[in-house]
Amino acid sequence: MPNTFTTTTTTGFGSRIMNSFVGLLLGPVLVIGAIWLLGWNEGRAVQAIRGLAEAQSVLVESPAGSVNPGNEGKLVHVTGEATATAAIQDSDMGLSFDNQVAVARTAEMYEWKEKKEEKTQDNTGGSQTTTTTYTYSMVWSDTPIDSSSFAHPEGHENPAMPFTSHKFAATDAKLGEFNLDDATVGMVDASTALKPDAPDGWTASGGNLYKGANPASPAVGDMRVHYTGLASGSTISVLAKQAAGGFADYTTTNGYTIHMARAGNVPADQLIADQKKMESMITWILRGVGAFLIFIGFTMFFGPIATLAAVLPFLGALVRGASAFFALVLTIPVTLIVIAFSWLAFRPLIAVPLLIAAAVFGYVLWRWHHARSAPHVAAQQAAAAAGATPQH
Repeated sequence: MPNTFTTTTTTGFGSRIMNSFVGLLLGPVLVIGAIWLLGWNEGRAVQAIRGLAEAQSVLVESPAGSVNPGNEGKLVHVTGEATATAAIQDSDMGLSFDNQVAVARTAEMYEWKEKKEEKTQDNTGGSQTTTTTYTYSMVWSDTPIDSSSFAHPEGHENPAMPFTSHKFAATDAKLGEFNLDDATVGMVDASTALKPDAPDGWTASGGNLYKGANPASPAVGDMRVHYTGLASGSTISVLAKQAAGGFADYTTTNGYTIHMARAGNVPADQLIADQKKMESMITWILRGVGAFLIFIGFTMFFGPIATLAAVLPFLGALVRGASAFFALVLTIPVTLIVIAFSWLAFRPLIAVPLLIAAAVFGYVLWRWHHARSAPHVAAQQAAAAAGATPQH
């Protein structure tokens, strides 16, 4: 059975026109949705900044050796040894782990994976030919791949994955005198490699437990599993609400949630600083996503023009390029304006420069367009004046 399949389809000019007009309708909807996303993201960013600033001002340093009832409901920072006496059980594998606060299981199965590649070519007359290539390869994956959705599932069927990766926490885990819940333990990296004995039907291979005929030549459906742990006695740091002798989410006055835990002796200021960096990264990622969606929306809006021009392939390519340029020209000021207005209520010192930048960008584009069109306008006026001159 071949592992590469190629299909070729041709879309007529009429169908392409109809599809492009669908884009004409959906493009503005996508732009509006992206504008909402940008506005929401800026509000979320402001909430995070203010919430983390509040957390820094109200947190209480608490020793791990005793639970102070006076700190109930407060944001506490606790550093100490995490301990557990109960064994951690992995019932899927029939394994037990002693002297561990947490155990992380990474499970992978050897599976078929589909890769799809498309190439399109405009034809004279406006039709379009699409060549689609499907390539199938076998890979180790820690998530099930649904082979029923493949374009060519025959001979590329994946069996059901018996179990997936999971993190286990000891039932009696504690941080000093504080109880450790599964959610808090789950935030702490379990990074120490564990090598349990292989259960029945499994073999040890290269730090993994392997289920299959030959680890050197895996077959579809073979499994490999490896474990890492957080040993009892490891130092961890937690920043969360003190609740009923343990930890829970702390909500600031503006609704931001604080609940952090990390291996090692990590000061509260460092936990908050790292959270600020993560929030900033998320903010910039969502800004990029919003700007990209605005660009795609404008591109879809201009789609019918490019499709009409595609009657001649070279002309279609030129118009598509021009449409993408104008979509980008519109995307930049719209993105800046949306972000600026979103910040206007919260950070006017940042919003005003952004609005100025958007205005300057728009003005520069207008001057550029005016400079390019001025010679043509002058030539047309001169030609009109010459045509109106009386002949003697």
